[in-house]
Amino acid sequence: MQLYGYFRSGNTRKVRLCLAELDVDYQMVAVDLANGGQRSPEYLRVNPNGVVPTLVDDDLVLWESSAILLYLAEKYPHGSLLPQTLAERARTYKWLVWQPATFNPPRQRLAGELAKPQAAQDAQAIAELRATITHNLDILAEALGGADYLLGRYTLADLVMLPHLAALDDSGFTLPGTLRRYLDRLAVRPAWQATAHYRG
Repeated sequence: MQLYGYFRSGNTRKVRLCLAELDVDYQMVAVDLANGGQRSPEYLRVNPNGVVPTLVDDDLVLWESSAILLYLAEKYPHGSLLPQTLAERARTYKWLVWQPATFNPPRQRLAGELAKPQAAQDAQAIAELRATITHNLDILAEALGGADYLLGRYTLADLVMLPHLAALDDSGFTLPGTLRRYLDRLAVRPAWQATAHYRG
């Protein structure tokens, strides 16, 4: 099994985290996004979308991080990352879709806006993005309620949120108390510690 990805990519980190949780051996193939490695002819033959990550497992070539997570959780059920009941699995799918479709885009756009020279930054756009992120954090906090995990125990629903919630925290965005405790709880997991400190 090979995983093509970039160590700073949140979506690559999601898959690496899943592989670590499942204790699966694999080969990491670095795709250097900083130098355009995703646009190389060699990589485009693996993933014509030119994005990371991509998982290759024998004859299976799989794009899209959430699809990869579901595949791994199904292939290695010993990790119990997918619940057994249909309703709980559906709730897991909801977070697998919500994170890349709703939670992450404003975070990425805010990071891009703040990376510009101050004179070129759009103050209104920054304010709107911060408001959207705060709203999304409120949604996540309400879903948690007083529970430790989104479905009552650690599943793909939590795994998919961890790298991007950590990135938001690293950027200096203040997390509400419920999510501060949630992130602290997730961040001590050995699989995340190995993933977060990987620089290959």
